[in-house]
Amino acid sequence: MLQYLKLIATTVFLVFQLAFISQNTKENFVGKWVAPKGAVIIVSILDDAFIGKTEKENAIVLTDVKLSNGKWQAVVLNPKENIKAKCELISYPTKLKIIARKGIFHKTIYWRKQ
Repeated sequence: MLQYLKLIATTVFLVFQLAFISQNTKENFVGKWVAPKGAVIIVSILDDAFIGKTEKENAIVLTDVKLSNGKWQAVVLNPKENIKAKCELISYPTKLKIIARKGIFHKTIYWRKQ
């Protein structure tokens, strides 16, 4: 019985930790990011949502960022090629992993925190 209670307590603790980490991840999106080809993207909060714009051209490249089923979902845009794709965002301390999906294709890119 004691072992069963320890298991429940550990599970509850882990669930709360995951919820806490998810909330802190929101703050990690804000700031300057460097894309693979060197473009600097500024991610900021606009009306309780995130938006990412290139520093030089002021073109929107990331929008509709929201937490859905425990995962950060968004839309990533490539304004030069007029491509728009749904994506999943995974935040790390110094990088942002973006998994873009368009139809049956997917591409993973990393933005580095500046």
